[in-house]
Amino acid sequence: MVKIIKKIHSNAKIDDSSFIDNYCSIGSSVVIEENVYISKNTTIYGKALIKKGTYIGENCIIGHPQREELKRFVKNNSLGIESSNEIIEIGRTCTIRAGTIIYSNVILGDNCQTGHGVMIREKTKIGRNSLIGTNSVIDGNVDIGKNVSIQTGVYIPLFCKIGNNVFMGPYSKLTNDKYMMRKDYDLRGPTLEDEVSLGANSVILPGLKLKKGTIVGAGSIVTKDTEEYDVVVGNPAKKLKKVSNL
Repeated sequence: MVKIIKKIHSNAKIDDSSFIDNYCSIGSSVVIEENVYISKNTTIYGKALIKKGTYIGENCIIGHPQREELKRFVKNNSLGIESSNEIIEIGRTCTIRAGTIIYSNVILGDNCQTGHGVMIREKTKIGRNSLIGTNSVIDGNVDIGKNVSIQTGVYIPLFCKIGNNVFMGPYSKLTNDKYMMRKDYDLRGPTLEDEVSLGANSVILPGLKLKKGTIVGAGSIVTKDTEEYDVVVGNPAKKLKKVSNL
């Protein structure tokens, strides 16, 4: 006989059609809709809603507590899965691959996917049909639209806004700290409007606005705002042309 080892709070609401594998921990305020599959060694904290048809891979953490909540855990030596943090919502038919960590106060739209080892911090909203690639980091307070493709190793810091149908190539980086902690400066992430595309290893400096349809060449460093449908390349990036066949 195989021994089943799970830690599921009696108040958690789990549809009978869903599957919870061994070594999972699920808190008291968790709601899991029908046909959800949760793999081994996954923890789902406090106030979480997992909508129907979603797959969550091995070793994931869903609803990770924010800093103030962690401090309370340390002080009270309390059981972490009973987090009182704000809700996390994962939409229908999402795929959350192994090793992903998603903090509380995050909303993922329907049909979103993560690669392996993704981290998504608090106060982040991601629209439907979006992809967050392997080893990408979204550092919180970020608004991401629908149909966005974030490829492997992308970094998105605090206070960024990303529109719909945006493509962020592998290891592209957004930045939000103009003086690298040497001066007082309000952190300001870039804004990427709809249909912006970033080439691999490109860097976008703080507070910039890349307007609709901008294309940034691979390895470019963008230091100025762009106009709609600009193609910019180089270090510093300069306008090469407008996107053709509009």
